[in-house]
Amino acid sequence: MIDFLAAVGVLILLGGIMAIAKLLSKRLTPEGSRKTIHITMGCAALTFPFIFDNRMSVVYLGIIAIAALLFLRVHKGLREGVGTALLGIQRKSLGDIYFVISIVIVYVMHKSVFEYIIPIAVLTFADSIAALIGTSYGRSNMAQHDQEALKSKEGSVMFFIVAFICTLVPLQLMTEIGRAEVLVLSFLIGFLAAIIEVVSRHGNDNLLLPLLTYSFLRENTEQSLETLFINFGSMLFFVAIIFIVYKLTNITKLSILYSLLVAYVVMILGGLLWIIPPLILFITFGTLPMMKGEEKQMIQSYKAIECNAIVGVIFLYVSVFFPEYRDLLYVSFSLSFAIHLAINSYSRMINFGGKSVAFSVAFGLVKSAILIALPAFAITGLNLISFALFLLFIAVSMPFAVALNRKFDYKIVTDSTINSNKSLVGAATAVFTVIIGLIGGLGFYAVP
Repeated sequence: MIDFLAAVGVLILLGGIMAIAKLLSKRLTPEGSRKTIHITMGCAALTFPFIFDNRMSVVYLGIIAIAALLFLRVHKGLREGVGTALLGIQRKSLGDIYFVISIVIVYVMHKSVFEYIIPIAVLTFADSIAALIGTSYGRSNMAQHDQEALKSKEGSVMFFIVAFICTLVPLQLMTEIGRAEVLVLSFLIGFLAAIIEVVSRHGNDNLLLPLLTYSFLRENTEQSLETLFINFGSMLFFVAIIFIVYKLTNITKLSILYSLLVAYVVMILGGLLWIIPPLILFITFGTLPMMKGEEKQMIQSYKAIECNAIVGVIFLYVSVFFPEYRDLLYVSFSLSFAIHLAINSYSRMINFGGKSVAFSVAFGLVKSAILIALPAFAITGLNLISFALFLLFIAVSMPFAVALNRKFDYKIVTDSTINSNKSLVGAATAVFTVIIGLIGGLGFYAVP
């Protein structure tokens, strides 16, 4: 009964704050109205561990809230009425939906109260304050491509500061972690959160921020100070590598941050062995052979980095929650980057190298086999049958890559091109994982 009353109260609060924001719409900007709702509902969500006894109550509340938000979007009268307080911004965003989903997921998964409080506090306060500061006082835009969202340095700095505080205070008050460890953890989470905010678009930071922050806390709060410093030093090493690649290729400044985010997530959730496939892809995609002329002038946004990393990161994230399949998922993780390297290499040769289809396909396959497939073979202990299947799936992907290159102009990278590549790699990797999982027993050794 208490959970029912709490859920009703939260829903009344949601409707009430939207009505108030609508009444104040003449005084508030669209972004201001949206962030007012964001902060109010975030503060309400922070009370969930203390007002709900059953975790399923929050799940049911989330389902009702999402249904209400979707109805608000499709009902013209509500959308143009009270819904303008939430949907009045010019950019496309699903942030309100992601906001609810992330709260439900983190609430269901958390084991200690601080594991829930910190991600939701960062989502509530850092995101809102940074958006308002960036909108009002932002002067230095970091975007270099028309596909990249406007992001200010001022907003990012404020985001880091607020995220640092939102982590520091709960860790200090609610855990027995040492003060030095708390400072390092707070710095690393603030840094991680600021990068996520910079590279996010369409409101997906409302999903990525809490989930990745929660994952970081889950994996690192029991680490020693020495391990945390090793992680920090590794990140400095990745910064140097990424900066060198930035100078040699055609990625943007925001691509540097997105690449660093991927490296950060992979290292924290997987470890140094898991960083090998994406690092090889990142270093070699534009340096073997070296980019020059027309190709180097074709600036690529951070969407290119996302395209090459997203499938692998999903498999890594799954491995965190299913550690009994970690060896299999590492192979699938490696395969996703191997296919991307083969496709990218083919595309470069056919579009900018003036090579034939046969040569370009062979070049992509050989490059991928040597640079990613063989290291995966050595790390996981794949037997020859498994290794052959790994190579087969790289090869099977190539005819589709040839067809996509004929359909799309890869000299003008668009969302359609990127989505097609992600779909191809995702489908091939998923099928490979199912086949290996079904036949099993092919000689995998455990991957750390």
